[in-house]
Amino acid sequence: MLTLFATIILLGVVIFIHELGHFIAAKIGKVKVEKFSIGFPPTIISKRFGETEYAIGAIPFGGYVRMAGEKPDSTDLIPEPGDLSGKPVLTRAFIIAAGPIMNIALAFFLFWAVLSFHGTGHISDAPVIGGIIPDSPADTAGLVENDTVLSVNDIEVSSWGQIAEIVHPRPGEETAFMIKRADSVFAINITPIMREVATDTGKTEMGLIGIQPTVFFEPMGPLRGIFPSVLLLGDVFAAIWQFVTKALSTGLEEGDVGGPVLIAKMAGASAQSGWAAFLFFMAALSVNLGILNLLPIPVLDGGHLAFLFIETLRRKPVSFKFRLVAQQVGFLIIIALMIYVTVNDIFFVFKG
Repeated sequence: MLTLFATIILLGVVIFIHELGHFIAAKIGKVKVEKFSIGFPPTIISKRFGETEYAIGAIPFGGYVRMAGEKPDSTDLIPEPGDLSGKPVLTRAFIIAAGPIMNIALAFFLFWAVLSFHGTGHISDAPVIGGIIPDSPADTAGLVENDTVLSVNDIEVSSWGQIAEIVHPRPGEETAFMIKRADSVFAINITPIMREVATDTGKTEMGLIGIQPTVFFEPMGPLRGIFPSVLLLGDVFAAIWQFVTKALSTGLEEGDVGGPVLIAKMAGASAQSGWAAFLFFMAALSVNLGILNLLPIPVLDGGHLAFLFIETLRRKPVSFKFRLVAQQVGFLIIIALMIYVTVNDIFFVFKG
């Protein structure tokens, strides 16, 4: 139930903000908005206020803002004062680009809110257990969160690093731990298991018992949180760029592309981790949606911007026939991509 609720909130907010960008830009450009819908038909509920019908559709993976004069053949007619087709190219480009821009702005705001009022995680070096990995040797042995490690193999420890130095070289070797829990102290033997771990120098094998250090969070405050939020947004852009270059050069691997199933799974997992993790995931998804919509595929915002660019070069609109064919091809590309990522999702998620 949490996963379903988190997915609805996640998609609802990200899609709403995107369509709100188009809506606000249309109003600024004095274009008549006929319908504002979150979700695709069939329509569940709708209400008209003034010239605009506001609706919620049954299919949640998208939304749209229908404006007067935006039909492909509307350029063959004399546009009305509130028609999109009658507006200058720059005005139409602003309206089209406003959706992705709002998604990027939402991501920045969410990053800023989390960093300002929740903060980033800092790992404590104190030998206090902050978490136990399920079904690990530590979990089987009965260790719990907030236990303090006093010694390992009769060597007194005062930091998390000391625990690692003793445990990592001992895979498969029974190791003695002295543990303090509340007001009691007790001894327990745990055998670390061999695991391959990624490090800065590559992958290496080491002994692990499945304990995690304590993590504490330090809010940055509203002013200090601005610049790190910009840097974080830049990191997401860089990650998207790396993904695109990898897709074009070496190709994608299993799990590289996520669709509705994986998004739902990650939405539920992030919601269980707390509001900060959920907002961070929402921000990352919002950026990805914004960038995806800028791809020059006719049915996406980027495709419409490409048509406007061609119109600027030709000094006349692209023909209705060309746009119709291009949009049909673009629609087939999007459908094929959705089928691919959904099937990829199902195999990846359920195999994991």
